[in-house]
Amino acid sequence: MVIGKLSIFAEMYGVMKKSVFLTTLLLCVAGLFAQSFDLPCGNINYKPQVQTVLLYADDDQLHDPIIPLEDMLGRLTLSFDIIDGEGEVLNYTFIHCDHEWQPTELQRIQYASGFESDRLDDYAFSRNTLIEYVNYELKFPNEDMMPLVSGNYLLIVYGDDLNDLYFTRRFMVVDEKAHVGATIPRYPDDLSLTDTHQQLDIRVNLNNYLTGNTQQFSYLTIRQNGRWDNAAEGLKPTYVYPDYLSFEHHPQTVFEGTNQYRRFNTSNFYFQSENLAHIRQNDDCYEIDIATCEPRARKAYVTYEDIHGEKYIYVENENLDNATEADYCRVNFFYKSETPLTHEDVYIMGALNDWCFNESNKMTYDYRLHGYTCSMVLKQGYYNFMFVTRDRTTGVITTELTAGNHWETDNVYKLYFYYFNSIKGYDELIGYSVVNSH
Repeated sequence: MVIGKLSIFAEMYGVMKKSVFLTTLLLCVAGLFAQSFDLPCGNINYKPQVQTVLLYADDDQLHDPIIPLEDMLGRLTLSFDIIDGEGEVLNYTFIHCDHEWQPTELQRIQYASGFESDRLDDYAFSRNTLIEYVNYELKFPNEDMMPLVSGNYLLIVYGDDLNDLYFTRRFMVVDEKAHVGATIPRYPDDLSLTDTHQQLDIRVNLNNYLTGNTQQFSYLTIRQNGRWDNAAEGLKPTYVYPDYLSFEHHPQTVFEGTNQYRRFNTSNFYFQSENLAHIRQNDDCYEIDIATCEPRARKAYVTYEDIHGEKYIYVENENLDNATEADYCRVNFFYKSETPLTHEDVYIMGALNDWCFNESNKMTYDYRLHGYTCSMVLKQGYYNFMFVTRDRTTGVITTELTAGNHWETDNVYKLYFYYFNSIKGYDELIGYSVVNSH
């Protein structure tokens, strides 16, 4: 049965090949943590049995993992499942990164206190589920391991040694010294994009934190919803004023408007909720068919609530534990298209796949059904998703051909302002805000 259950994931996810691997991430004899390694600092799962990695702040799954420097103790929650695991003890550590998500050259003693790594030994086995798993949970930072400075951090979870990598996740620590605000004008600089794109005009008030090298040392990152693929990173101020910086009239502050995310709810296997076509129980798991999804690229904009592409793990029965009694199910997606696209691949985008684009969420064209299909194994909960295309030559991801682009779409934009501390030699994260487009 263990082999059968794992085959479900092998079938759909495959054994992820490491495009890059850890070359040097060792505990030195002197006790310092070596940070010279060849590893992408992103939200990546390295083992197929790792599922439903959640990292969030303040006990709210929908809160990004960003915490204040002056009050960070226990503010982050890490939760994840190991399918058919045996309750092995895992380990974790974290490293400091610059504004481009590259490891800094700081020694560990400069950016963290406590141990260089610690054990993840708070785990529980699933109960009354068809697909068995072990759920791990961690509250951090804690007294055993604590960041000392603001900025970007990469959480690393591994097995017996640091070459046995399970997954990595990004989190941030902010030291609020600046106020970041933005407006979204009705008309962008390029009037041809008026109905399809959203432009941000951003102002950063530095509260007397200006130096003579403000233009050189300032960096702004903008994310649309939970996406990293289209993030604008490392933006420089357009204008520097005596008491504030402005980021205006810059092509990287213009984003596709996209569309509202589609949604479905699997929290109750005995109730066919919105957008579910069929629910059935097989020998090894539950299986759910999402209702046929038609292209929306040339349709009028329709407003409705979404959670901006995120996911929320829960079971409808309040007497059950979401962490250990929510089951997994195979979710089948179908995107109708009379013919396959010639230069693009179709993907399912959202937090259901950690905003990544790989074989697990890449769709396959079925000539018999006249559409694209994809199956994913997901834990019970509420999910948002969107169909996007990825150009096979450029790698650019867009909603233009699938969901369309509308200025009216309700997106959230996350603004991160970094300032390079030339004395201490690292990028401080000194401003953060979230702005709704409408």
